[in-house]
Amino acid sequence: MNALPLLAKEPALPIFTGGSISLKKLAEFMGVDRSVLAKIIQRDVRTVERDIASQSVGKRLQPLVYALKMLFELTNGDRDEIQRWLREPLIEWRGLSPLDCLTADKIDAVVNLVERIYHADSAGY
Repeated sequence: MNALPLLAKEPALPIFTGGSISLKKLAEFMGVDRSVLAKIIQRDVRTVERDIASQSVGKRLQPLVYALKMLFELTNGDRDEIQRWLREPLIEWRGLSPLDCLTADKIDAVVNLVERIYHADSAGY
């Protein structure tokens, strides 16, 4: 995936520790078990338990963090709303939720959907 665009304003997601992504905080923010996050990042759960994302894991997380930043901005930082949205089955995805797609390595589909929502909202629709 190419470099992701910057958002209009960079929201401060509560998933960082000392400038690095905390995998435990990310799992908590998303409302998922560490084993689910391990599946999303395609790593062993021990990687999540080590907490701080390595450079390779951080690179793999870039699209997810980008999507979460947009959702964070759209929901005014409402973690519960973000977690509900991640679990909401979508008709256009035949009943799959964004979280289902994330665990099935379909991060691009989730990012594309969030971008459409974000840009439509930014345009005042």
